[in-house]
Amino acid sequence: MKPQQLTTFLAVAENRSIRAAARALLVSQPAVTRTLRELERDLDIALVRRSVAGIELTDAGMAFQVRAGLLLAEMDRAREELLFMKEGGHGHVTVAMTSTAGMTLLPAALDAFTRRMPQARISITESVPPAALRKLQDGTLDFAIANSLADSLPSEFEQEPLFMMDLVIGARTKHPMSKATTLTELQDQLWVVPSRNQDFFSQLFVSRGLEVPARVLECDSFAIMTHLIGRTDLLGVFSAALFEQELVPRGVAALPLRDRLSPVEVGALTLRNSRFTPTAQFFMECLKTRPLPPGMHPVKRRRL
Repeated sequence: MKPQQLTTFLAVAENRSIRAAARALLVSQPAVTRTLRELERDLDIALVRRSVAGIELTDAGMAFQVRAGLLLAEMDRAREELLFMKEGGHGHVTVAMTSTAGMTLLPAALDAFTRRMPQARISITESVPPAALRKLQDGTLDFAIANSLADSLPSEFEQEPLFMMDLVIGARTKHPMSKATTLTELQDQLWVVPSRNQDFFSQLFVSRGLEVPARVLECDSFAIMTHLIGRTDLLGVFSAALFEQELVPRGVAALPLRDRLSPVEVGALTLRNSRFTPTAQFFMECLKTRPLPPGMHPVKRRRL
């Protein structure tokens, strides 16, 4: 298989059209058809079929689509590793992380990284599972920093524990429930919760034998969440480290709950048995060796 064949197949798979793939690749339609047939001949299996709607992927084509993207990503990583060995300091790392990691550990880690590798390129997104898992699978991401998925993590991935994150419930200082000491008092209040955290939010109440609050506003923007918490009577659950840094200055305070919330484990997600480029490996080390702020703690290693 050649990189050109993989790139052509992925363009056809994404666009479901020979014509659209040719436009995207800036080549002729016959060239796309010829390259696609060469790939199918090399693999000895049909990857696409024509239909009234355009091009459809066969079962083999759908399975190969994921592998083709990963193959191209691995080729790029191999080139980067060789370039690093030849010239040093160059490379590209793509990382997804939560708001907490991005707004607490990242600044110091980024400073250490850029001082050592000033020519390297860095791409950072706030993508979290399941989107991050898809991007790891197709090679778009080198790794992701996310809350532990524990037993729900698919077998093709692995997650290395990095730190424990304390949680608090926050409200503006003049909130009617600012003195509440139990979750029971907060069941009828209006909450703001990221859509990806709905199950976790529900479990906070279910685990204590309480009904889940019915009044919940979904919001996936941390900036909008912090703005709303500081100006309205919404309640929210936040990491303690990020809360002190970003919300306390906005006039938001942690509720004095008697029953403390259990801390959450955060780890580095990777594709199982994948190999980091030197650039990605060094960036990971920069994140892992930064001092943890108050509200974040090292993971206690389990005894065998």
